[in-house]
Amino acid sequence: MAAGKLNLLSRLLAMARHAVAVFRAKETPFYVKIILGLGLVYIVSPWDLLPEALPVIGILDDFTLAALLIAWANGFRLPNEDDPGDKQ
Repeated sequence: MAAGKLNLLSRLLAMARHAVAVFRAKETPFYVKIILGLGLVYIVSPWDLLPEALPVIGILDDFTLAALLIAWANGFRLPNEDDPGDKQ
């Protein structure tokens, strides 16, 4: 059970690192950088749709947005990445 949780955590961290790499890559379209940047600003800003004063629910919008942004950024491939389908 602990190995499964560790595997999930390592996959989540890898996805987050990829999202940062997509944001930093010069080949990334400008609109992608704008969306990722605005999402990050929303997450760290004190203004939320659901205030943190509401237990659990208040922070849920931040986690949901972070998960959506990371998943969306992972749909972009960087030019220096190998295509998994090319490996034999």
